[in-house]
Parts: sequence; C-alpha cells; structure tokens
Amino acid sequence: MAAFHLSDFLSQASLLFSGRAFLVTDDKSLTFGEAAALVHRVASGFVKLGVNLGDRVLIVSENRLELPIATLAATRAGAVFSVLTSQITAESFQRIVGQCEPALVLLEAKRADLHPLCGSAKVVSLDEDFAELGETEAIELPKPGGGDALAFLVFTSGSTGMPRGVMLSHANVEFVTRAIMARLQYRETDRIGVFLPLSFDYGFYQIFYALMTGAALYIGRPEMSGPELPRILARHEISVLPGVPTLFAGLIKMQSWRPVPLPHLRALTNTGDHLPLPHIRQLQQLFPQARVFPMYGLTECKRVSILLPEEINAHENSVGRALAGTEVWTESPEGQRLPPGEVGEFIVSGPNVGLGYWRAPEETAKRYRSLPDGKRLLVTGDFGAVDAEGFLHFHARSDFMIKHKGHRMSPVEIEEAACRLPQIVAAGCIKDEAQDKLCLFLSTQGERLEDAALLADLALHLERSKVPDRLIYLDDLPRTANQKVDRKALRALLFPTA
Repeated sequence: MAAFHLSDFLSQASLLFSGRAFLVTDDKSLTFGEAAALVHRVASGFVKLGVNLGDRVLIVSENRLELPIATLAATRAGAVFSVLTSQITAESFQRIVGQCEPALVLLEAKRADLHPLCGSAKVVSLDEDFAELGETEAIELPKPGGGDALAFLVFTSGSTGMPRGVMLSHANVEFVTRAIMARLQYRETDRIGVFLPLSFDYGFYQIFYALMTGAALYIGRPEMSGPELPRILARHEISVLPGVPTLFAGLIKMQSWRPVPLPHLRALTNTGDHLPLPHIRQLQQLFPQARVFPMYGLTECKRVSILLPEEINAHENSVGRALAGTEVWTESPEGQRLPPGEVGEFIVSGPNVGLGYWRAPEETAKRYRSLPDGKRLLVTGDFGAVDAEGFLHFHARSDFMIKHKGHRMSPVEIEEAACRLPQIVAAGCIKDEAQDKLCLFLSTQGERLEDAALLADLALHLERSKVPDRLIYLDDLPRTANQKVDRKALRALLFPTA
C-alpha cells in the first residue's frame, strides 16, 4: 500500500463529496469536485513554471479562496509549501527566502513590495496571474512520495528571534488530523468558520478537517471577528467555530454591550492560549447547545491534548488528555521523568512529533530527541503537570514564566483569576523587572471596578506574591498576527524606548 500523501485528502474527498460545497467566501464557492479539478490545473501550471519535486513554494497572502487551492496545488506538484502572513516584514521575508531558496513565490498585489526580495524564484501574483494558472491545460502528474517525506513548513520565531521552519511530514499530518477528528467529530453537514489567519497552523488545518469529513469551509478574515461576527456566523450558517481566547472574549464582550440573536453553533474549539474557565462558562451560557473543546498544542507537533466537553466539570483546570497513540509526561530540569501531579516540562512522544527545524540542526537538537527505537520526542519548553488520570494541566510557556519575590509563577494563573470577574474580558500579565512589579493589563466591559476592589478579589484567589502591583486598562489588548494576546507588545507599552 502506497504511503499517504497530502493530495490523498483531496482525491478521496472529491470522490466521496464531489457535489458538496467545500470552499466558501462572501462572493465565491467551490465544490469538492470543482476544487479537485482546479487544483490539478494549477498544479500543472506550477510544473510548467519549473516547479520540481521537493522544490519550495512560498505563499504570502491573507485569507482568500485562492490560498488553499495554491497549497493543495503545490503539494500535488510534489513541492513543499509554506504559507506566510500578509503582515510579514520585509526583513523576515528575506530571511525565509534565504533559508528556503524557493522556486516559486505567490504574492498578493498589496505585497508587491516583496517582489525584489524573491531572489531567483518565479513570482506569481494572486490577483493578476492566478486565474490564468487555473486555466492551464491539465497534464498527467506523477504521484510524489508521501509518508515520512517533508510536506510543508510552518515558520515560527526561534529563541534568537530568527524565523525557523517547523518541518511536518505527510505522515505527521495524516496521523494528527485523524486523531483530532476522533475527538472533535466534525460532520459532513458542518460548516466551519475560519476567522483566524490561514498562515496560523490552527486555522490552516481546518482545510484538512473539511477534506476528511466533507464539511464546508467558510473562509473569513480576522477583521470580521468584531461587532458583526454573530450576524456573519448566522448568515453563513456556521456550526463549528475555531478560535483563540481573544476571539471568544470579544464575542462575549459584544454580547454584553449589544446583544443580538446568536447562531446555532454546534462546536467551539480553542487553542493558542489558555481559555479561562470563566469564559468557558460564559460561552456555554451564550451557546447552550454548543460543545466547547479546550485544547493545547504546539506547531512542532500540532496538537498535544484535547479536553472533551463532558470532562470540563470534573477537570475544569485541565487542557485534556494526550491524543490517542501519543504520550505526554513531565521532566525535571535534570531530565528526570516526574511522577503524576508534579510540575515540570512537558515532553511529547508520538507520530504527531514533527521532523525538526528546516536547516537548523542546533535548534532541532535542543527541542527534538531521537530514541534508539526510532521514536521522536519533543521537548516542548512548556511547563505543567500530568495527573494520575492522564489529564494535562498547563501552567505557562517557558518564554512567559515569571519570577517574582522569589517565586516562579505562571502568568496564566493570574490572568485566569482576573477573568473570574464578569467585567474582565481579557487579561495579560508581565513583569516590570526594573521596578520589581507585576503588571496586569485588563480589557473590561460595563462598569469598571475600583482597583482596590479588584485587587481584593484577586487576593482571595491568589497567593500574596502573585497579586499584581499595578493594573493597566486598555480598550483591547494587543494581538499577534495569530490573534493571541501579544505579551511582547504589552512589554513595549511599559518600556516604549527599550
């Protein structure tokens, strides 16, 4: 039996769901069958442009229908693709081009400024040239190898601030897609609403989930997750909403300010940052028919754990159990495996663990281990505990752990305590090292509490050393391109000249 290849998702879906809607935007739509035919023509166009097996294809784009078609065409042509945010800086783009040496770059017209930085790569405009590619006469395309071969790269910022490409194989994607769907149970009748950037792997994988299950994928844009979001969800009959805490916090805040009729959502999934328990409860009240799935993952292995809705009450501070077929434990700083309940660094083992970082052996050696039996381990850099029942309790990413008054603490615990109050929509905690003070940034709704009352409430739920020294209010907390709370931007607000 031939090894799985990403293009198998589309070929199988086009047979099973040919006439069903697959990709939907406000003004365009494609069925699974139409998408398969278009992908074949675009892949033929890529080959005629000189794209060979193993070549890299970079796509710089905001969310649009052409983006998933381009990625699926690149993989059908046997290339290795990477989707980059349309907000990418010229400096980061140039570094990625230098690392990848792409054969082809697809750019939106508004990022034509990047064209001179593409080196020897052929450049295709998604606005001016892509339609012509879609009319290419289809040619017979050889079936490229899959399995453990490299499928695509997801670029993240390394510890040095340099972009690094996480390498994911066809086998990684097949395993993790099936394992995630075993928990989330998307349906053929679902319509998935994506308002996260498709350059964010959480948003991008929704394409694979739709292909596997026959669900339709509505391609929205991050800026739609404002006051009009409930109406957009209803108009497009969205039943599954993948989000991050800032998206859900905004939805909660909007409903408190100006309630509107809400759509019939069936499932809400969260990852990227910890979803505070009070927000889970508020979402359950707003959408009583919806199942809420808190999740935890990293780009380097896609998904680590998922908490089922029926497990929330008994394990309300957990991010769920490891995916079936994987294992997660914690280790001490000395590398010793810790017993259940003890806080340490999460280690992940399983077919979800990626291949390492593209052309970065030193970075790879820090985060990935290979065992004699061929298994690969991921050293996550994240801290938490695994209890005796196998439920993970996430504390913090290593980059954001805080040491204050002799105690090492997680900002997540402080942020969650703040979000217990109905007036608090979002919170972000950082340390002012110069002043030795904990600073808590807050976004509120309705009448604001007096600082003394808020701090008194926090003191009921936090140890004395964890109670913030300073409260700072913002209309909205700054977000990264992936819509997470941007703690680096919060730090820059405190230290604008640093």
